[in-house]
Amino acid sequence: MLSGFVLSAPASASCGASFCLVNTDWAIQGAWLDHGVHLDLRYEQVGQDQLMRGSDKINANQIDIGNREVETRSHRWLANLDYGLNEHWGLSGSLPFLDRSHEHTENGKPVTWNFRQIGDVRIMARYQTALFEDAQGGAAVSGFNLGLKLPTGKTTIANDTGTKAERSLQPGTGSTDLLAGIYYRKILPNLRSSWFVQANIESPLTEKDGFRPGSKYGFDLGIRTDLNDKIAPMLQLNLQRKSKDSGSNAEPDNSGGSSVSISPGISIKLSGQTSAYGFVQIPLRQSVNGTQLVANWAATLGLQSTF
Repeated sequence: MLSGFVLSAPASASCGASFCLVNTDWAIQGAWLDHGVHLDLRYEQVGQDQLMRGSDKINANQIDIGNREVETRSHRWLANLDYGLNEHWGLSGSLPFLDRSHEHTENGKPVTWNFRQIGDVRIMARYQTALFEDAQGGAAVSGFNLGLKLPTGKTTIANDTGTKAERSLQPGTGSTDLLAGIYYRKILPNLRSSWFVQANIESPLTEKDGFRPGSKYGFDLGIRTDLNDKIAPMLQLNLQRKSKDSGSNAEPDNSGGSSVSISPGISIKLSGQTSAYGFVQIPLRQSVNGTQLVANWAATLGLQSTF
């Protein structure tokens, strides 16, 4: 989550951007993916305004106030379209739109960037299989995802003075990334609940203009309970580790880190085919390399529907 652009004046922290890590896969929201079209529209808000060095939060007066990172605020809209070919195979694609602002100081003067841009598109293939189903209606399913993140987002966004934003702030990374994941989900019919576990990796296969983003490793554990036919509380534990960025335009000493977050949420059925959901994500532990801006919380709202 770090910068890949060398400032005209030395900065004391990263201003890289991050996104909410809540897992909103269809299988985890309670739908057994079958043939047909599934649409997910998701909004995320993340405000990074807390400086952190290692695993310690720090105040602005602990670094060079004249040259420091102040805030990165990101709003992301994500449209995901999933097509189930049959009960085993499926294809999906996602398109993000970013609304991002960033401020830091150079020689005591504020420098800002504001942009609204399309981000990097993702395409995925999925395979899943039912493991068993008992007489009480309990069932389990396992599966895997495999795909690519494509370099469709711009990497040359500049502000009004013509200064390019750091590479970690750009709407695209410039790299083609391998995406892979495995998951397991179990229904507990007597408790009207289900739980899941999922592991993911995002690893760049290419670099662009001397910048290669660090690989990301994620692990999610969650549970959902149906209170009635419409309302289902949910709770997730989300772990992520990001390796250091690399390349001549990267800042490896101030990039990468790890986080453990808890994410309470709720799903509300609006009709037979459509549900709304929301999560608030709160970090339990964060650790960064060097000094970086981090978020104290993040939020996600979404709609899911089957056609």
